[in-house]
Order: sequence, then C-alpha cells, then structure tokens
Amino acid sequence: MPAKKIISFISGFVLLFFIYHFPEFFTAFWIMAVFKIGFLIIAFLLARLQGWKGLEGYGFGLSQGWAVFLLKGLGTGLLFFFLSVVVSIQLGWEHVISIEPVPGILKQLPMILLMTAIPSAAEDILTRGYLYAHLKQLKPWVWILISAVVYVLNHIWRLNDGPAVLLYLLLLGLVLALAVWVTKSLWLAFGIHWGANIAFESSRSFIQTKAASATADNTWLLAASWALLLVIMLVIYKNKLKDRQAAVV
Repeated sequence: MPAKKIISFISGFVLLFFIYHFPEFFTAFWIMAVFKIGFLIIAFLLARLQGWKGLEGYGFGLSQGWAVFLLKGLGTGLLFFFLSVVVSIQLGWEHVISIEPVPGILKQLPMILLMTAIPSAAEDILTRGYLYAHLKQLKPWVWILISAVVYVLNHIWRLNDGPAVLLYLLLLGLVLALAVWVTKSLWLAFGIHWGANIAFESSRSFIQTKAASATADNTWLLAASWALLLVIMLVIYKNKLKDRQAAVV
C-alpha cells in the first residue's frame, strides 16, 4: 500500500474512532445521539474523500439482496442471543422474576430499535466496513482476525470485565467479520449485530431475571452461542472462503 494511502487509512480510522468514543465521556443523551448520527455523516464524507461514492464503499451499498442479508442477520442475531438466555434459564443459572406485559413491550420497542440500530451501524463501519474497504487484499483469515481483534479492542470500557466477556466479544467479532468477508458487504453482519443488540436490550428491559448464584455467569453461554454460530457459518460458507482464499493467493 502506498504511503499516501497508508496515511489516509490511519488518519481516517483515528478520526472515526474518536467520533465513535467521544460521547462515552459524557452522560447527556443528546451528546451520544449527535455523535452517533454524526459518525455516519462523517463516514459518508470520508468515504467520498477516499474515492467512493458514499457508504457503499464501506459495505452499506444498496446492491441486489441487501434487504435479504439484513433480515437474515436480524433473525440470526436475535435467535442466537436468546438461545443463550433460554439455556441459562433451563440450566437454572437464572430465574425469571417477571416479564413486561405486551403493551409495555410495544411502547418501548421502537426506541430500542432506533437506539440499537445507529450505534450498531457505526461500530460495523469502524471495525469491519472501513477495514474491509482498505484491507480486503489480505488473505481471508488474516483480515477476519484483524477485524475481530479490532472489534474486541474497540470495547475499551469492557477489557477488564474478565475472560468470559473477552471470549464472547472475540467470537462475535469473528462471526461478524466472516459475514462481511463472504458477502462482500456489511448488511448480514449489521443484521446479526443489530439483532444481538436488540435482544440484549430487550432481555434487560422486558425480562427481569435473578442469578441463581454469584458464580453463575451466563456470559459463558453467550460465548458458546456465538461459537456455535461461527461453526455453522464456516460449514455453510466453506466453499466461498476457499474461493476467496484462492483469489488472493
């Protein structure tokens, strides 16, 4: 990669990283909203400066099949996150105390959808779309591992939360990076990520649970759930991975 492109790549990433994390130093909701929406605007302008027409350069193009990828991803993210919740309850690691009535769920759901969509899209651009746009000449597993590690490191405030959290972040990062690589877009990865975040917020807002013991950590089950999804995706997309591997050798 020429020096000029390296400088453009690094400076662009630093700019996006700063905009993404800046609101985390404040508690005001409006600051978070402005910067998360502003992130998408700056990413659009940055993509144009770097030679693309817009966010399609970072994987959010409206090419044929994008809606299918999005819906598949949403269903997958919801399913595999809630799988860990159900298994945790069935194993007795958690006990359900109460469930929000349907009117309450319907009232809160639009805000949850909005509040999870924008940050999910922003993080997908930062840790996957931007990297794919600039580094897709790398071999598949090199790029996938780089993206997954960047995704883990992007969770600055969770790096000291223990091995279970780091493992589930790494596995989810691998799943999402793999989704980008095999589809050449962000839509499937965004759908999975958004679905997982919807499920996370819903499980906190709509279902009250209590841990059975201080040692019961359902984060390990969440990691296992993403590991299962990773294996399934590797089986489904093994031929595409071989083709892409051959193309960059």
